[in-house]
Amino acid sequence: SVGVCLAIGSGILIGSSFVFKKKGLLRSQSGQAAGEGVAYLKSPIWWTGMIIMILGELCNFAAYAFVEAIIVTPMGALSVVISSLLSHFILKEKLSLFGWISCVQCLLGSSILALNGPEEQSVTTIIEFRHLFVTPWFLAYGGCVIAIAAFLAIWVAPRYGQKSMLPYIGICSLIGGLSVSCTQGLGACILTTIRGENQFKNWFTYFLIVFVAITLLTEIYYLNVALALFNTVHIVTVVLICIDSVSVTFCTLVTSVILYKGLKASGSQIMTVVLAFFVICTGIFILQMSKVDPRRLTQVSRLRRTRNTLLDLPHLG
Repeated sequence: SVGVCLAIGSGILIGSSFVFKKKGLLRSQSGQAAGEGVAYLKSPIWWTGMIIMILGELCNFAAYAFVEAIIVTPMGALSVVISSLLSHFILKEKLSLFGWISCVQCLLGSSILALNGPEEQSVTTIIEFRHLFVTPWFLAYGGCVIAIAAFLAIWVAPRYGQKSMLPYIGICSLIGGLSVSCTQGLGACILTTIRGENQFKNWFTYFLIVFVAITLLTEIYYLNVALALFNTVHIVTVVLICIDSVSVTFCTLVTSVILYKGLKASGSQIMTVVLAFFVICTGIFILQMSKVDPRRLTQVSRLRRTRNTLLDLPHLG
């Protein structure tokens, strides 16, 4: 369908943009310390990557107007695969055997998902989406999600955020599930407007735009906080990216089921989607872990054992 093609195109464009931007950064930073200065803003290659990324995000947004969120969101794994493949050939960041296998695994999982995705109750007008949005079940669910996210941000993150990435992942996942599902409704309304039936006469359209903008900014902010806190350890960063991708997709699935009052699918079809989802998740994890030096994993394991031994010392007496 058009939506699946847009989602695939989005993954290809976004994955390609990472390579262009990185190549532009590497060229602009020659002769100076990595991460210093903004010379990359003068790089045509970096701006090419930025333009490609914007086009990819627009395709991703448009895909929600044609196909359901539980199909589009997992397709984001394609950007990781495309980025790794292009980095292998352009940036000479060689993929190991496990890297190639994981890329094939992600492509297989995405194909299975696209071919067997269940249908949700689609909407085309803002009035239809508003009726779904204001149902007691979804308002109760949304209220609980926002309350839990606020609790994580206000109480848990300040106390445990320096030691664990889980509070930030929880915030991004919970808010991300609401954001993606509402983006789907907003995209469908924009498409209906383009076809000639103006949806911007209804006040709920503007509420939805503000709601989506706030949730997206919140998600981006806390994801960047987590990356800033744990970016010194490559292994932790890899785990952060993998867990965030998996958890956002899971929360999107749950939110979509509640918003659209279930899935129009058989039990076998739902199980196929769940298994395809786990195929993609394990593929992403293997792909990222294939880039980690095994000796660093051994060092982390030794440090963990040493820490546990020191913590147990007071109890020996």
